Parts: sequence; C-alpha cells; structure tokens
Amino acid sequence: MAKRKVLKELFGWVIAIIVPVILVFTLNLLVFTISGVRQESMENTLKEGDIVYYSRLSSGIDKLKRGDIILFLAHGREKAGFFDELSIKIDDFKDIITGKGSTTKRYVKRIIGIPGDMIDIREDGSVYINGEKENKAYVKGLTPPGKMKYPLEVPEDQLFVMGDNRGVSSDSRDYGCISINSVEGKAVFILWPPSKVGSIK
Repeated sequence: MAKRKVLKELFGWVIAIIVPVILVFTLNLLVFTISGVRQESMENTLKEGDIVYYSRLSSGIDKLKRGDIILFLAHGREKAGFFDELSIKIDDFKDIITGKGSTTKRYVKRIIGIPGDMIDIREDGSVYINGEKENKAYVKGLTPPGKMKYPLEVPEDQLFVMGDNRGVSSDSRDYGCISINSVEGKAVFILWPPSKVGSIK
C-alpha cells in the first residue's frame, strides 16, 4: 500500500514536470521563439545581450512587411515543413542540455525589400527602394553596396534584409536575398534588459 502511494506521488511529480515542458516546447515550436542578440549588426535598435520575443504567427510572406525585424536561419538553411521545424527545435534542445551553445546559426536583420521590390544601393551609401530614397531613423552609418549588383529585384518568396548598423552588418548585400522558408519569427518586443522592455519600433 505504501509502495503504491509512493509510486502514485512519483507519477504525479513526473506529470507536473513533463506536461509544462511539453506545453512550452510546443508553443515555442508553433507560436513563438525567444532568442538573445549576439551581434552588433542591429545597433542601435537591438544590442548584444538583448533578449527578444519573436512571433512565429507573423512570419508568413503575406504578414511580413518592409521595416519588420526578423530572426532567420543562416547559411541558406530552410524549413520544408513541420518535421524540419521539429528537427531544428530538437537540435536546440540538445544544445541546451549539453551546454555546447547553439549549433543552429541564426541572424537578426530588418526587411528592406519584399517580393517584387527594386533595390538600388549606390556608391555614395544611399539606398533606393522602388525609386524612393530610404530615410529611416534606425539606420546607423552609411550603407556600402556590398557584393551584389544593382538594381536588384527581390524574387518571389524571398526577402532583402539588412542590419541597422550598416557599416558592420553582413546581410543581403553580401549573400543575396533570403528565402521566406528560413524565417523563424518576427520581432515583437524586448524582454531584457529591464530598461528596454517593450515593443520594438
């Protein structure tokens, strides 16, 4: 009788631990992701050490727009469906358990061009989007053209992205447009540090 009581109590503890873990894992897989900033390419909007909440529900090609900040998989990696998402999340979980640090590389950048947009970056550092000169308060420094040839039309289902800290950012100017299937989420608000908690503009 005492053994059964102990087993019942142990089972209760296991359920109390496992259910929340599964719930958080599922929400993190389908609804949101949280990631720390490890680059200086988004200064002064986001700085190294900032922790950001990204919405996965706002990351479709029909929901993203110019000016949005996104988290995406690096080096051309894409997600072909749910099982790819699951595989990436399992890899992340393994990295946390083993303490290796993330082996799945991600970048944080701002969307400058959506499908069909014409991007032109000139030698003087000025940026033109569909013939209109960019004039945004979040841009830090001049914008070197990088390795791409301009004018450049953003292909279907792809995005042209750049960091706000234009002089140090490696982005679409170097490796071209990114696939919408590499996007993991849209930045919604900053969770840390306390002095910066709030929605991202």
